[in-house]
Amino acid sequence: MAGEQWASDLGTYTTSWDNLISGVSPVFNADGTVYAAAGVDLSDEIIITQRNNIRVMRTILVFAFVLSVMSGFMGMWLYRKKAAQSDSANKAKSQFLSTMSHEIRTPMNAIIGIAQIELQKSSLPKEYAGPFEKIFNSGNGLLGIINDILDLSKIETGKLELIPVEYGVPELINDAIQVNMIRIGSKPIDLKLDIDEKLPSRLIGDELRLKQILNNLLSNAIKYTKQGHVKLSASHSMQGEAVVLSFSVEDSGQGMKPQDLEKLFSEYVRFNLEDNVKTEGTGIGLNITRNLVQMMDGTIKADSVYGKGSVFTVTVKQKAVDCQPIGAELVKQLVSFTFTDKREHKNLQVIHESMPYGKVLIVDDVETNLYVAEGLMSPYDLQIETAISGFIAVEKVESGISYDVIFMDHLMPVMDGIETTQKLRNMGYNGVIVALTANALDGNAEMFMQKGFDDFISKPIDIRNLDAVLNKFVRDKHSTGKSSDAKAQKADAQPQQHAINSKVKEAFCRDAEKAIASLKEIKVETDQKKFITTVHAMKSALAYINEHEKSEAAFALEQAGVAGDTSFINANTGTFIASLEELLKKLCPINPADAEQQQKEDTEFLIKQLEFIKYACEDFDDTAAYSSLDILKEIPWDTDTLAALDEIRNSLYSYSDFDAAGKIIKKLIEIKKKP
Repeated sequence: MAGEQWASDLGTYTTSWDNLISGVSPVFNADGTVYAAAGVDLSDEIIITQRNNIRVMRTILVFAFVLSVMSGFMGMWLYRKKAAQSDSANKAKSQFLSTMSHEIRTPMNAIIGIAQIELQKSSLPKEYAGPFEKIFNSGNGLLGIINDILDLSKIETGKLELIPVEYGVPELINDAIQVNMIRIGSKPIDLKLDIDEKLPSRLIGDELRLKQILNNLLSNAIKYTKQGHVKLSASHSMQGEAVVLSFSVEDSGQGMKPQDLEKLFSEYVRFNLEDNVKTEGTGIGLNITRNLVQMMDGTIKADSVYGKGSVFTVTVKQKAVDCQPIGAELVKQLVSFTFTDKREHKNLQVIHESMPYGKVLIVDDVETNLYVAEGLMSPYDLQIETAISGFIAVEKVESGISYDVIFMDHLMPVMDGIETTQKLRNMGYNGVIVALTANALDGNAEMFMQKGFDDFISKPIDIRNLDAVLNKFVRDKHSTGKSSDAKAQKADAQPQQHAINSKVKEAFCRDAEKAIASLKEIKVETDQKKFITTVHAMKSALAYINEHEKSEAAFALEQAGVAGDTSFINANTGTFIASLEELLKKLCPINPADAEQQQKEDTEFLIKQLEFIKYACEDFDDTAAYSSLDILKEIPWDTDTLAALDEIRNSLYSYSDFDAAGKIIKKLIEIKKKP
């Protein structure tokens, strides 16, 4: 019966639906029931109700579909917005890392570079060698901080790779100990070693990353131990053909609470902050250590009792080498801190192969950097030329000079190292160009290769990297023309140390003179890049000579330049220039009589060179003109003279307008000849 009723209702519904489609309109009573309709029985009231229900359902379905589409678009928009924000954050983070890397590496280039220059001198007395070695090692330790931060970026992008080499185990342990002994300072801490004499003397693995692991563990132990002891233990076991190297670092320091142990290897985590307000550190070392250990197929664990101390144990897998164990004698030397690391001594005082047949050009806008690079290359007996801008480098190449290697600084005013290199390549120059930069982020090497460079050396310049580049591009190129003659022994080391200080000061004075002249004539609205690079260079140069307050002022101006804050620049540039001028008076005092005589001699020399340039212009000999202009640029002239010399150079370089250059020269000679 129910089935028959359902069939009847369905048939009636179908008939009513057909009537609806055909245009039949029902008539309704006041209470909403159907009264009459053509071809429709009054009993069709139920049908009309169902028809209305269908309309409602269709409306709901359409509305749900619209909501679904809108939700999809909203979800996609939110996803894209979140992705864009994430991408923007990553770009900002990369920019921050790059900037910080450059800011730390730029002053460290001078500190480590000058130390290396001294240490490579065989005549350096022991009483000077010791302090310079400490400066060198401490400088490299300071760089470890920025390297940790850069390593985080590499870990996040999956670009951190291990570079296995054969290394000496005693040297590895000694390196870690020597660096961290400095960190103990005056703390009443007893540094102990427990080394298994059966340890292999040599292994294959990433020596630098192993040092990083040990340095992180030892530095943390020393950092959080006020008194007592820090103990490094080393042993090994065999696992198939692999050597499982085991290190443990024990301390009697603060220890950690149980809840702290659970988040021990997280990023940016420091513990017992109430007790360690004055303790230095970034809080990322253990996170990096864990990642490095895992990459070496190893383990790391920590045991700690709050208030009593901690023990960190690390195991890493290394490849075996056919060698003898280190033995009791070497263990005794390590434990008593009398081990002599001949390898490091050799690296820093290597007798470099003489290459008098080689010719290199060093390009950098900061004279202090030029001094360091030239000093590191001087033992090779190379023919070294320098250029203080990309424009001068291009001029030298255009004049037909050929170099075995051009060492090109990255950040320079007006035309940076990449622009200069691309200009040289577009000119058809196929010689070797090596990038020198303080920006050491992962991926920069590949970027420089894509921009036309042949190799890449980061600042501070590692003498071993420099040696490899010179051997590759100079020695091996002239394999038939090597010279076995070495330069004669240098003069006594003590006068040379005085000369270095004097040269650095002289270089700074010249840099500051040029910066002052530039800042006085720069219009920030049109010369924003020139302003930024000028104060950037002075920021680094001031840091070299420990004028940190003035360096910070330069940094503030640089940031304002990047942000386009002209009101801050206009309000503070004058004060900064005045502070530079005052500093120059202190660093480079000149006796009035000497100054008058020097000015007279300089004026005579200037007129002589200007006349030579004028004759060169009359003969359309731009090479000769540039040669004299290069000589004149080394002298700190007054602002008007500098502006005129720049105008002469621009007339020749940009327009090849010899007549215009001649007129400027004639006018400048007349001015200088006036009493």
